[in-house]
Amino acid sequence: MNRLRLIVAFLLLCLLAGTALGAESKKAFMLAAFGTSTEASVTFDEMVPLVKKAFPDRNVVIPYTSSIIREKLNKDIADPAQKILSPAEMLARLKEQGYTDIAVASTIVFPGVEHQKLKQAVKEFAAKNRDVKVTYLPPMLEIPALLKPVVNSLKESVANDAFTVVVTHGTHQGHPVEKNYRALAKAVAETYPNTVVASLEGLPSMEEAMKRVARQPLKEVRFVVFMFVAGDHAENDIAGEEEDSLFSQVKKMGKTPSIRYTETLAGTRFHSLGLDQGYRTLLLNHYKSNIDR
Repeated sequence: MNRLRLIVAFLLLCLLAGTALGAESKKAFMLAAFGTSTEASVTFDEMVPLVKKAFPDRNVVIPYTSSIIREKLNKDIADPAQKILSPAEMLARLKEQGYTDIAVASTIVFPGVEHQKLKQAVKEFAAKNRDVKVTYLPPMLEIPALLKPVVNSLKESVANDAFTVVVTHGTHQGHPVEKNYRALAKAVAETYPNTVVASLEGLPSMEEAMKRVARQPLKEVRFVVFMFVAGDHAENDIAGEEEDSLFSQVKKMGKTPSIRYTETLAGTRFHSLGLDQGYRTLLLNHYKSNIDR
């Protein structure tokens, strides 16, 4: 009888262990993005399969960090299950669905405001849910060793026969991330001749960059979108027809503006980091080097 009890106890322990292992194996990959309400969302349509291939044992989901974009898109989505979630909401949903191992990465380029919001949401979730393993990855440009490889990935976008303006989003002046923008500008200037980095907001100054453009003997001005998605900013602030767009400013100087295009699943789009093979390879390697598979 004692032997029978031991066998039953052993089988019960095996069953419990198997259940625990099954729970641990339910993994997710949360790929946070700022988001877009434009057709540039095809960038995510192309990126998700690459992440799934790199992490076949993880369910890949995308929340948007921008509340403005979420609200705009969710107005037209009737099914609550299909609505676009914030990172905090997505983490809560994954927990409800039984995920016990969540890798949190992002398409955010600089460790600025959106990164800080995401990091805080992850920190608060992890503190309240210690039964869930949460792995968080910072943006590549927070890691000094990755700056040069990222800059080198711009080689196909920078024009040899034109003056090139690498356009970043930027942030409000005085934010600590300005040091990362300055580091990028310095590295780009050291790597590519006739090339400058400028932000749509804050520093490096777009105004100063355009003054430099005006002084250049080169007649063509190439704009490179240094953002993961070439959405509204690319369509309007850079290549728009409004008087204050960068294209319009260049035309007033008597010069010819240009921008790189690329073929996507949704047709021809403005080229961006999220559509650049070299940059995507770096980003996937960054994920794979820091997340258990």
